[in-house]
Amino acid sequence: MEGYVEGTCGTCGEQIQDAYINAFGMQWHLDHLQCNVCGKDFSDGTQVCEGHDGFAYCPDDWKKTFLPPCGGCQKPINGPTINALNKTWHPDCFVCGTCKAKLTGQFFPGSKGLPLCEKHYYDEQNLICGGCNMPIVAGKCITMKGDDKGQRDIKFHVEHFKLSLIHI
Repeated sequence: MEGYVEGTCGTCGEQIQDAYINAFGMQWHLDHLQCNVCGKDFSDGTQVCEGHDGFAYCPDDWKKTFLPPCGGCQKPINGPTINALNKTWHPDCFVCGTCKAKLTGQFFPGSKGLPLCEKHYYDEQNLICGGCNMPIVAGKCITMKGDDKGQRDIKFHVEHFKLSLIHI
């Protein structure tokens, strides 16, 4: 604003005779103030947003430039956030990456960078008991080896593994 003369354009410095835009404590010819990203002028009455860097932005580009993207939907976040897994999330987008259940308390980091509910985290780790279908979180377990055709190992809590003999 240093050196600015009231009644002149903040871009070209010429006297303003007609309609103008007031922004950043200065006046501008309608087509001389433009969005720093898309180059759109504000002659149609679009709101002028000032960026943290002092430049003018249209509302959409201001959001894309200065608001963090959501780790779920990738849209800019303006409002309440959840910070987890080195990302920022809309509260409604913070869901299990497998079943899409909303995560409100405990969550686990998935291998693809998405949050998981307890069941799907232990399933991804191949730690779901083949007997009770509950997570194996501690203690000993028995592993029944999968085959070489891609079938996963099946794990059991010790108390849920039952061995049956079949007589032929």
